[in-house]
Amino acid sequence: MLSLDTVLQSVFGLQQFRPRQREIIADVLDGHDVVCVMPTGAGKSLCFQLPAVMVKGVTLVVSPLISLMADQVAHLRRMKIPALLLNSSLTFEQQRQITSELLRGFQGLLYVAPERFAAPSFQGLLPKLNTKLFVVDEAHCVSFWGHDFRPDYLNLAQVRKSLGAPVTMALTATATPQVRRDIVEMLALRDPKLHVTGFDRPNLAYSARRIESEYEKDAEIARYLRSQKGSGIIYCSTRKAVEAVAETLEEKLPERTIAAYHAGMENTVRRNSQARFMSKTDSIAVATNAFGMGINKPDIRFVIHYNLPGSVEAYYQEAGRAGRDGAPADCLLLFGTRDLRTQEFFIDKIGDNNPALKDSDVARLQVHARRKLGLMEAYAVKHQCRRRQILDYFGESTPITNCRCDICSRSVVPRWQSASPAYVRPVPKPKAARQRVAKADILDTPLDASASVRFERLKKVRRELADEQQWPAFCIMHDRTLKEVARRSPKSIRELALIKGIGEKKAVHFGPALLKALQD
Repeated sequence: MLSLDTVLQSVFGLQQFRPRQREIIADVLDGHDVVCVMPTGAGKSLCFQLPAVMVKGVTLVVSPLISLMADQVAHLRRMKIPALLLNSSLTFEQQRQITSELLRGFQGLLYVAPERFAAPSFQGLLPKLNTKLFVVDEAHCVSFWGHDFRPDYLNLAQVRKSLGAPVTMALTATATPQVRRDIVEMLALRDPKLHVTGFDRPNLAYSARRIESEYEKDAEIARYLRSQKGSGIIYCSTRKAVEAVAETLEEKLPERTIAAYHAGMENTVRRNSQARFMSKTDSIAVATNAFGMGINKPDIRFVIHYNLPGSVEAYYQEAGRAGRDGAPADCLLLFGTRDLRTQEFFIDKIGDNNPALKDSDVARLQVHARRKLGLMEAYAVKHQCRRRQILDYFGESTPITNCRCDICSRSVVPRWQSASPAYVRPVPKPKAARQRVAKADILDTPLDASASVRFERLKKVRRELADEQQWPAFCIMHDRTLKEVARRSPKSIRELALIKGIGEKKAVHFGPALLKALQD
């Protein structure tokens, strides 16, 4: 058998292993079940992909992330490693062809979504596969205590049994000691080797600020971005907030690339937004938590949370997308009491779209979710080292040195901060801002008949412009701004640029088409 280093270099094109990868791979090849808890970007995928190359037969990989699945399969094929996937994104004919290939004795990696195991046809196929390695990615989904519990994961122990109980790997980036115990129990692992590579990210500077008004949040973010020229992600808890923040930043920072992203956008538009973010060194993604899984952009210099996340696990995973190149990066959390109400709303909705959950399961998940939300709030308000809080949460006792979090470095206030790190007192809006609020109220009033006609014409043009750019329509212009254009009926690019929400950049790019619609 070839050595691990030979395979690493000749197949994967890598010169050396990252910390703990060699030990994890050796345990798998020695026939041990393995639980691997490794932070985002630390190299979890190699820990099962390299053994898959070395063993004969099928490596069956369970993953809930369809887009990540496709990316990994494409990456493996570029390295001439046999890889297939089965999920809902494929046509019936494509699925039939893959099934035929599996029955012909395919050897390599097969990626499947967890719900695939509920199909009787796939259940009948499982015993016919020569499965040597069973991989459960995002393994925290099997636990009620995990931050993203999925009922389909509860069936994986039975799936493993039907495969003949092959060597099994369970991988996750975020798992507390309780979740690790659940993973072992729920997957029926045999005396598994546990590898926890550590949750500490010394290059990340964590900070949290309580800000109640969205106006002040916008001002705080704008102050920060004017001094931070690198690329980054701004996470919002709702689609509406994504659109509002993206519009505000486009107006305040016309020189930056702003890419909005949420699950309500069309697939083509989402892919275009992601491509724009990935291609620029100063790009800013404004997104819900639908964005980020599998994003391999190591030079992200900041992650800002516009709202309080629902759990420390979610926050750690999302904030951890900053600084994957090892260079210093900022993780800024902005939160207010309204964020808690939003998260409570999400908790109340648990189970609404999942009839497979029993009422008792829903109640249990809601209790756990409220406890996690309470711990997330405690992290935000507690006057204690942020890194220490995160490590304590995940049960890690690593000593901390040279911490750059806001609590440990209070004597050095970052140049973009204007108040204490823990709390920002809401300040009265300046006169101009009050006028804008009053103006917004006016914009929400119904249009008269002839404005209404112009508005419909402008909407049609906006749709055409959005299709050309492969952007969501709101990135061209929000309805509120479009209504003001319809009311004022500007006659020139200059007049158009003076309308709030447009500015010179948009006026130049989209003005001719909008003015033509008004003239027509």
